[in-house]
Amino acid sequence: MTDPGTRGHDDERIPTQAELDAEDLAEIERSRNRRPAYLPRPQEDPGPPPAALTRDAVLCWYVSAVAALVAVGYGLATLGATGERLRARWEPELAEANRLPGASSAESMASFWPSTLLIGWLVTMALSYPLLIVIDRRHSRQARTVYVSFGVMIVLFAPFIWDLLFDHPEVPAVFGVAVWVSAGALVASLLMTLRGVVGAWLPPSTRLRPSKAFRDARND
Repeated sequence: MTDPGTRGHDDERIPTQAELDAEDLAEIERSRNRRPAYLPRPQEDPGPPPAALTRDAVLCWYVSAVAALVAVGYGLATLGATGERLRARWEPELAEANRLPGASSAESMASFWPSTLLIGWLVTMALSYPLLIVIDRRHSRQARTVYVSFGVMIVLFAPFIWDLLFDHPEVPAVFGVAVWVSAGALVASLLMTLRGVVGAWLPPSTRLRPSKAFRDARND
C-alpha cells in the first residue's frame, strides 16, 4: 500500500534541468509552427540556378548590349548632323505651336536630347548587367524585380531613340535595325528571368498580404 505522504511528495517534486530544457524546446517548436505565413522562413539550399537565368538571360543581354553599342557609337559620332536634322524638324513646329520664333527653342532641344538619350541608354544598360548577375549570386527575387524595371524603362525609350536619332534617310538603315535588335534581345532577357523555373528557384516573395496577416492574427 502506498503511503499518501510519499505520493504527495512525488507530485510536488522539482523538475530536473533536462526536463525544463525539453519543455523549452517543445515550446519553441510549437511557436515555429505557428509562424505567420506572410513572414519569411529560413531558406534551404536552393540548388544550382537554372540555365534560363545563368545562360539564356545573360546571352540575350550580351546581344542587346552589342547592338546598343553599335547604335550609340554611330549616334555619338554623328551628333552634329543629328542636331541639325532635329533643329530643322522642330523649328517650324515650335514656331507654329507658340506663334513665336522657334529657332532658339529648337536649337537648345536639338543640342540636349540626342546626347542625353544616347548616354542615358548606355548608362542604364551598364547598370542593368550587375543586377542580372546579382539575381544568380545572391539568390535575390528583389534584384530580379529591379532588373525587370530597368529593362522595361530601356525598352520604352527605344521608339523615341529610333524616331529622333535614326529614322532619317541620311542614316544607314543598319543602325536603326540595331536599335530594335537591342530592344528585342533585352525583352527576351527579361522574359528568361520571368520564366517559371526561375521563379521556382528564387525565394518566395516576402510581400505582406493583408488577408493572410489578418487570418493569422485572428487565429492567434
